[in-house]
Amino acid sequence: MIGRPGNWFFVVPWIAFIPWYGMLITMLVCWAAQGHPIYWFMHTEQFPVYISDIGATNLRPLFISCAGWQGLGYVITVACEFFQRSGHWPGFLRSSSNKDYSKVEYHETILSKKYFMPPYYTRHERNLIFAAVILGGLGEVALLMCTIFSTALYHHVHLSMVGVFVVLMFFSVCCQTAQYFMMGRRYALFHPLSSENPDAIHALKWYQLAGYKYNKFIISASMKVVWLALAVVWAICFAAISDNSKSACFEWLLAFWFGVLFMIISWDFYMGGRYMYSKYFHQIEAIHGYYKYDSEISSSKESSFASTISEAKLEDSADADEININNQV
Repeated sequence: MIGRPGNWFFVVPWIAFIPWYGMLITMLVCWAAQGHPIYWFMHTEQFPVYISDIGATNLRPLFISCAGWQGLGYVITVACEFFQRSGHWPGFLRSSSNKDYSKVEYHETILSKKYFMPPYYTRHERNLIFAAVILGGLGEVALLMCTIFSTALYHHVHLSMVGVFVVLMFFSVCCQTAQYFMMGRRYALFHPLSSENPDAIHALKWYQLAGYKYNKFIISASMKVVWLALAVVWAICFAAISDNSKSACFEWLLAFWFGVLFMIISWDFYMGGRYMYSKYFHQIEAIHGYYKYDSEISSSKESSFASTISEAKLEDSADADEININNQV
């Protein structure tokens, strides 16, 4: 049975890619309704035609708008990953809080801070997702340029932008995959079902796993690896096959396959958002040596200490006022 979501961020990826699918289906339907034409700027017979060929016709406004929507949606989606795990958007400082957090157990501290997903364990994971946002944003700008500079009028520029888009998106997804793999390696060690010492992470090589290996982070990283491997194969086929008909088939396949990535991210958001309802989350007593958790606990203690000092000052002030009144009397 599917449990209730912890938040609604998992809907964001669907909002981002559904118009993209709508554009692809609309293009195919319109091309079929027109009788599968070979357009004036094409030099050979082929079936099907490339996405860019249809996008260079009267459907160009649809091509530009939906590609732009998908691009903006991808950047916002990856930025939502950063926000849910850090408490602030990429490039913005985290707002200070005046609340008094006196909890010392990490799960209570994290719950009191109201993170939408469990925070990062190290700065490396934070930096990876930030890099994914930047690389993805630049890649999506290149895709938008592909739609603006149509293959009919600016063929070489169009192809160059396609290459830039593919390369940058590859590295963006690589960063996301590495982030989840790194989080999964650490989560596997301090998971309640693990018999390993969390300090064993220092004895492991970067590719080794120990403890509770089949956790949600490792599963997500594995799905992204499979997605990325197939995407690379199909991208190579799209670029390397000289037969335009077969090459176009791989382009369409790759375009629809892109939507699967959004589905995986949506699953990440859904599972991550439910961490507060996990039967194992409250069994973890402490995580030592991880910057986000340690900083939260440290800030909790500092806040508690500051509150104690403030109360002491108020008491001293009240005592002094009482002494002055007695002296006057």
